[in-house]
Amino acid sequence: MKKTVAMFFILTFLSTMLLLENCYAQETKKVELSDIVVTATKYKKEKTQFTPVEPVDTPYGTQYNIVTSEQITQQTPLDFQATLRDVPGVMIQTKNLAGSQTSHSLYIRGRGASHPSTDIIILFDGAPRFGAIFGQVLGDSIAVSTIDSIEVYKSPQPSVFGNAYAMVNILPKHTKKEGREAELNINGGSYETINESLSAGFKDKRFDIYGAQNLFYTGGHRPDSDASQKNYYLNTGYQLNREWNLRFLANYVEAATDAPMPDKVSNATNGVNWPQAERYETESFFTTLTLNNEYEDKKGFVKAYLDRTDFYLLQELTNGKRYGGGTGGLKSKQEIMLYGLRGKEIFQSWQRTEFILGVDLDMTALKNIQSTYSGASAPGINGGKARRVWDFPDTMLFSPYGAISHLIGSKEGFFAIPSIGARYYNHNQFKDKCGFQAGLVFGYSNTGLNINYSRGINYPTPVALMNFVLEGSLVNNAREYWRQIKPEVVDHYEAGIKHTIPNKASMGATIFKDLGKDRFLTYMSGATIPAQFNDPIGYYEIKGLEITGSFTPFRDFELFSAGTWMQSEAKGGNGQKSDKLPYTPGFQFQAGIKWTFLKKYKFFIDMQHLRDLYQGTFARSNTFNTPNITSKDRLNDITTLNARFAYMFHYKKMHITDSELSLAINNILNKRYEYAKGYPMPGITILGGMSLKFR
Repeated sequence: MKKTVAMFFILTFLSTMLLLENCYAQETKKVELSDIVVTATKYKKEKTQFTPVEPVDTPYGTQYNIVTSEQITQQTPLDFQATLRDVPGVMIQTKNLAGSQTSHSLYIRGRGASHPSTDIIILFDGAPRFGAIFGQVLGDSIAVSTIDSIEVYKSPQPSVFGNAYAMVNILPKHTKKEGREAELNINGGSYETINESLSAGFKDKRFDIYGAQNLFYTGGHRPDSDASQKNYYLNTGYQLNREWNLRFLANYVEAATDAPMPDKVSNATNGVNWPQAERYETESFFTTLTLNNEYEDKKGFVKAYLDRTDFYLLQELTNGKRYGGGTGGLKSKQEIMLYGLRGKEIFQSWQRTEFILGVDLDMTALKNIQSTYSGASAPGINGGKARRVWDFPDTMLFSPYGAISHLIGSKEGFFAIPSIGARYYNHNQFKDKCGFQAGLVFGYSNTGLNINYSRGINYPTPVALMNFVLEGSLVNNAREYWRQIKPEVVDHYEAGIKHTIPNKASMGATIFKDLGKDRFLTYMSGATIPAQFNDPIGYYEIKGLEITGSFTPFRDFELFSAGTWMQSEAKGGNGQKSDKLPYTPGFQFQAGIKWTFLKKYKFFIDMQHLRDLYQGTFARSNTFNTPNITSKDRLNDITTLNARFAYMFHYKKMHITDSELSLAINNILNKRYEYAKGYPMPGITILGGMSLKFR
């Protein structure tokens, strides 16, 4: 596969270079295009500059957050998860300076700690890209250099996405302005960290292309905590006519992350001494082909996608050397294939009514293989065998959806926008389900109040019945058990108010409540098959308040901040209650300052604070018990302060523009903190770099 992908990129870049050379060698041969008549569109251009705390309102009474490319640059993130650090209600869990590991690692308003499960879905260019067996984020398969911006949906929204409680959609980079451009970025610093990226692009009236590669490595802040990533990326498009365009994207990534040993085994593993550190390797090829349209009164797309990822979990000795023989040391390979079609069309009628019609067809082909390094048999591997294989059944989820909203009044005065929507889920393995949403937005001019209800549906990944598909399993009538499992359901209630002073300030407050039921189990091992696969009486509830604000007192100076308060409660099938859920902080605060002064200097500072935070996993074991979280699982309060200073420069003779020299310092206060007990995060880290942009 590596050779095929490498050959693909080589041929693509060679053909592109030949095309560009031919274009510029014949500059005098201009192509005459027919006149293009520009008409006013009913679609208003959305604001392009946001702070990560500022919610974007929709006509459906819902909200989402945007992390812009500017914000990503200012944060100097080393991996995908770090790009989300300033989004209210969002947090990550990691043991490394950079790089991601297995199990859960991303949490949105307290959701995401279930394992195995896909509480949160990750999309790249609007298509699924995540670990579909156990539900991992697999952030190592996403390179920061390919991200243009990120949309974060923190609640179920059936008219936007399905089969998850929250969604992160990564909008990929492409060439936006006509002409030729190139960019070289190099930065490095603490812990042998170095990051290099090179990109180039071209755009004319009909054709655009953008290609990029990057290399990243860090030695990590502790033994066996290094990480690396190689990335090759292509995004190209062609304007077929005024309304229709075709886009093709391809991305190949290789990455590896080591998991360090805990510094205090008793803290990290409740006294159980894991015999090895682990290493995670990811190889991913992702591609989309999209046909877009945009008319005066409608716009939409049809997209085909393919995500082929191999994820390796390798047990190693603490010195990084693999087990050389005997029965010790296991290695696992997850073969993940996600593919399908997605389509959506938005219609505007009478300038006041909007219709959404769409359909997602998502399919999987999944396999998991585990064996010993030596090839020798080992206890616990299929009763003494050296290898075991889980060949999961192919899944297909067909989910058509629709929504309608109508504007009453005028946005310049009093207005109201009622809306309603629904999504139907047809699954070839599990029970069918419906999700609904209803919303109301009303207000006056720059002040708006939004109210919405939505039902989120979360289907099990095939790992839910892992023991049924184990090669050599003696379980009979497996199909009968598959059809018993109902998807998990959460009812989401939300109300928010927002007031804006154009070009000056934005203030908002949102209250929300998630009430979940039908929690499903996973049958991963053991001889006793559960009598039920959905919790008959249990529930879980998360309530919260989120307050956000941004303020621009004068030009090129902006402040933003957000506070999120959450309360949680869970009741298991055994009747026991818990008022603690893992990675659901009681209070979370984010703030930042962006300042450009003397035209050439940029200063950015941000902070994150987490309080009343507990580690753990909301495990989907063979019982419906609530999480066993005690005071021993409580993490110390976390406070991090980060800053970046940049000097901007231009050099017209060499076509250098908007370039910069930068210095970033993370954890300025040198605070000791942990996202998991026994795994301290790094103190002060320093990264210096240079960005050269050519146009």
